[in-house]
Amino acid sequence: MKFRSRTEITRKIPNKYDAVIAISNRVKMLVDGKNRLIGEYDENFVKIAMEEIASGALEVEVKEKAR
Repeated sequence: MKFRSRTEITRKIPNKYDAVIAISNRVKMLVDGKNRLIGEYDENFVKIAMEEIASGALEVEVKEKAR
């Protein structure tokens, strides 16, 4: 599997901290046995989560935080 660059991820999620949280949450889902949203196989859940976000297979909604 091609490893997606950070730039490709931040096009979908501009804030890098929100991107890390989204990837982390998706990895937790994959570890718990949720189905993959892409057809490519890789044992590394971080790569899978990043590919899902970068390819648009997984849409992430980032909510504004109250100050």
